[in-house]
Amino acid sequence: MNFSPQVALVRNLPNSFANCLKQETPSEAIDVLRAKAQHQQYSELLKRLGLRVIEVAADEALPDCCFIEDTAVVIGNKAAINFLGAAERRGEEKQVHQKLRELKIETHSIEAPGTVDGGDVLVTGQHLIVGLSARTNEQGARQLGSIFSDIPLVMVPVKGSLHLKSVLSAFDRHTLLFGQSAAARQIFMELDKICNLSRHYEIIFLPDDVAANVLSIGVNIVIQEGFPESEPILQELALKRNKKLHKITMSELIKADGALTCCSILI
Repeated sequence: MNFSPQVALVRNLPNSFANCLKQETPSEAIDVLRAKAQHQQYSELLKRLGLRVIEVAADEALPDCCFIEDTAVVIGNKAAINFLGAAERRGEEKQVHQKLRELKIETHSIEAPGTVDGGDVLVTGQHLIVGLSARTNEQGARQLGSIFSDIPLVMVPVKGSLHLKSVLSAFDRHTLLFGQSAAARQIFMELDKICNLSRHYEIIFLPDDVAANVLSIGVNIVIQEGFPESEPILQELALKRNKKLHKITMSELIKADGALTCCSILI
């Protein structure tokens, strides 16, 4: 993760968004108009936080395309263009690749049979943590490790969760947030065995997995609104770290397994 980004790539939400891939059918159908409004609020917040927001046009043939994070991993001036794990989503990366080239980012492609979704990749500054999930495999993870060879690669199995960052994110370079579901706890235990997390990070557990996915932008932390058990913990942590919290509602995107990091690539 780039903790002091200057640019955010976002991708507009298509009218076909209700047809996006979902782990489970939501109890209430996705309200596409509300989802578009929430996504627009997200983009506007990034602008208010000082980022140059570059919008990529929506593609009606790609209902999931607003989840732009999955298409590329960007660290510094280098990007991996991902070969997405879900066949239905392949093609989303093409316009993103073009935008990154326009920004003079050095690009490298993940090649089949390797697969990578950006939602499985957490860059902490200390480690390149890659979740091996239904969408990201070991071949893809090792290709990422070769592209970003100056950062130690850590691979961890992800079970019971769509992506690694569905239950985990970095509050800052030295603090990791985990949910408390069985999937989150399992990932924590596996990571702890591999790299002794407490040597490198303070670990904070939150009652809600969704709330454990935050955007860290300089002194600003963007969190999901609507999780009252997790919010006081994040408020206390922000005070301790001299950070400013910003709350945003992304309820319609949550129905599609979306999280805050999903909707942007920070550069």
